Amino acid sequence: MGLTSFKGATALGLLLAALCAPALAVENGQSPYLKGFRDYMTGVLPPPGVQLRQDVYFYSGRESTRTAQGQLDVRLRSRVSVLSATFVTPLRILGGHYAVAARLAGSDIEAERSVTRPLATMRASGDITALNDVVLTPAIIGWHAGRWHWNVSATVWLPAARYDRNRLVNTGRNTVAVSPQLGVTYFDPSSGWDVSGALIYVTSFENTATRYRSGDLLHVDFAVGRHLTPWFKLGVAGYAMQQITGDSGAGATLGARKARVMGLGPALAFTFPVHNVPVTLVAKYYREFNAQNTTEGDAGSLSARVRF
Repeated sequence: MGLTSFKGATALGLLLAALCAPALAVENGQSPYLKGFRDYMTGVLPPPGVQLRQDVYFYSGRESTRTAQGQLDVRLRSRVSVLSATFVTPLRILGGHYAVAARLAGSDIEAERSVTRPLATMRASGDITALNDVVLTPAIIGWHAGRWHWNVSATVWLPAARYDRNRLVNTGRNTVAVSPQLGVTYFDPSSGWDVSGALIYVTSFENTATRYRSGDLLHVDFAVGRHLTPWFKLGVAGYAMQQITGDSGAGATLGARKARVMGLGPALAFTFPVHNVPVTLVAKYYREFNAQNTTEGDAGSLSARVRF
């Protein structure tokens, strides 16, 4: 959902610019971090080996707000397929295991936008199916102490996807973003309770094509669940996103707006062996609320996780 620049001075120019300039806080309207990606056992770094994770994420949301350019209405629908790999090494740093990770994704995005003024309504739509930017985590360190597990990590988004400033939607952001993260889990095997949470801070550099720098974002992901059987867990998951600093740069024509949204819903996990290899399936649904300067809607994901 990227609007790019605002240059017009006449009413028609204002309308045209509103369809090409950033409509929402954070360029493209969404954080580079996939809201709610971290859930159960997020503080647990597994023993040395390889962990693979495949997620399919669905989202449908809408933003309706009053701007200086007129009444803005945006609809966004997206389907994202994410493949993640984490390699936990035998190396220890500060008493914790060291790991690295990489993530590749592809998205199918559809968007519609309209700007309504007293004399006219301008509409635009677009869709794209393409690969996303590459996500690398060159440093993860995890510790364990009884029922407590925690890890810290540093993640970077690299602009590898195709990008066109004149296109309504893109799967890439044409900018680098970095993110320090903290994950914590309390897991009691005797009672089956899993209480997990993660803090994710995202800082983006300037998009040189649009002269737009998105403000910093703070994400909180959490999941609370209980094993009803040794292989089945049921609970709730949620997330909150708050933009900490406003957008800036010549392309941020709507000013230093800040995005905010929260989501909450059920989450279940089912674990079973395949040729003696444990496989975990996780299903989540989120209903968003309390949104400001970003879309609000429904999100869901299906995830398969295997460790070798």
